[in-house]
Formats: sequence, C-alpha cells, structure tokens
Amino acid sequence: MSADSDTDRLAGLSEWNNLKEVARALDVHYMTAYRYVRRGRLAARWEGNGWLVHRDDVMAIVCPSDRGGTPSALPTQSVDWPRRLADRLVAGDETGAWTVIEAALSAGWSARDCFTDLIAASLVLLGNRWRHATTADLVDERLATATAMRCAHRLGTRFTRPGRRKGVVVLGTPPGEHHLLPVSIAAELVRLRNYTVLELGADCPTATFVAAAVRAERLRAVGIGVTRAEHLDAALEIRDRLSARLPGTPVLLGGQAVANPEVAALVGSSLWAPDGADLAERLDELLGEHRRVHEHAIG
Repeated sequence: MSADSDTDRLAGLSEWNNLKEVARALDVHYMTAYRYVRRGRLAARWEGNGWLVHRDDVMAIVCPSDRGGTPSALPTQSVDWPRRLADRLVAGDETGAWTVIEAALSAGWSARDCFTDLIAASLVLLGNRWRHATTADLVDERLATATAMRCAHRLGTRFTRPGRRKGVVVLGTPPGEHHLLPVSIAAELVRLRNYTVLELGADCPTATFVAAAVRAERLRAVGIGVTRAEHLDAALEIRDRLSARLPGTPVLLGGQAVANPEVAALVGSSLWAPDGADLAERLDELLGEHRRVHEHAIG
C-alpha cells in the first residue's frame, strides 16, 4: 500500500466522520472500524444514530503495518484518553471502558494516574457537557457514573497488594451529600497505600459515621467527602462528634467543597485534602508524623 493511496483516502475526510468513512480511510472493513471503537482503540462519540470519529484520531493511526495495512497501535502522545473513556462511560459500556483503561496501563499509566487523570478526568469532562443538563443528559450521567464505579473497583482489585495493612481508614459522605463516586475513587487510592478502608457510602448519618469509627480496629483516620458547599456544616458536625468521642484521631475533610486552604481555614479545618490522591498522600504523611511522635514519647 503506497503513501499516495493513504493521502488520497485521508483527503476525503471531513472534521467528523461516520464509520463507513473511517473504514475507507483506514482501508479496513466496516466491522473492523466498529470493533476499534467498541474496544476503545479509536475515540468516537455517539450522535444521532451512529458513531462519529474526529479526523485527528483517524490520522493518528493511519500507519500501515507489515500485515497488509491494518492500523498500528495508537501512539501514546496522540491519544486523548479521558475523552476516549468518557465516550465509553456515557454509553454504559463497561467492557469498552475497561479496554480503554487496560490500554492506558499498557501505555505506561500507573494505577494512581488511571484513577485521577483518566477516570476522574473523564467524568469532569462529562460534567462540563452536563452543566445545563437535559433529561437525556441525566440518563447519560447515571450510566457514566455507574460504569465508572464498576471500573474503578475493578482497577482497585487488580492492584490490591498483599501484606500487612497499615490500619483502617473510614470514608463516607455526610447527610445530604449524594456524590458517591469521588469517595469511592478516594477509597481505592487509599487502598493502594495498603490501608484497609471501610466505605460508608453516601448520605451517611452522623451517628453511623461515629459508630463505625468507634468499632473499627486499628483505626488510623476518618475521611469525610464533601462535593457541595451546603453540606459542609453536616461534615463539620461529624468531625466535632468524632473529635469528642475519639480524641487524637485525625479527621480529614476532602472534595470539591474544600478545594483550597482558604476554604479549609474558613471552616476551621487544618486537616483537609482536595481530592483522593491528595488524601492518600496526606494520610501517609500525617500518620508517619503521629508514629514518630508516639515512638519518641515511648523512648
């Protein structure tokens, strides 16, 4: 297959192309192009009654291999991974979404980066689309969120490390806070640090939060996820109740509602983290400090 024939096929591409046009540009069967989309190898968006693929994504893989023109693997630097995953999530396509995550791992992404810069980033991308949500958007939102949660759990399970746990961390959201996915991703990131995590889910009553922390063996910390500012008061009530019942136990606030030190200072919290990755790192730093102080006191 000549470079001239590649150029001729590509010259006919518009900005967005249906699968027949993509198959012609790639010189593959229509069903092959469809499988590329379904498996996450080729980014696409669903519009009307079919898939559309951007010209740049086709250009990125029109590189004939030694096997007679089958497109080679996507170059890592050309792939918009969050957009690719977002398209699978919004379709409720767990198999395709997981294929994208596996492809990112194969391309050198760490599990941590897949949680923060792929799964979470794809949902931020979708959230921007849903800023002025219609009924159809709300359906897409639920499909995407549920699919992302299943993929996040699957990713976390794949990277579970053997060995002794560092202790228990209790995580949940306060009464009224229904955004569960950020806390679920945070839980997986904390597990990657070799902690046992007790997830209390969303909209957790204050008394349940306290009871779970009191009965947890080897409790190291409690994390309260807050996405919306109107739920900060409920989170602070949980923090204060825990501090009274379990003095000395770190209670961290986290999430979009506590995204900077100014907000943390305003609500009187020195223990805070803007996202799950920061929470996991903060726990290691914080608990390392506590252990050193404890060891010094014993010595």
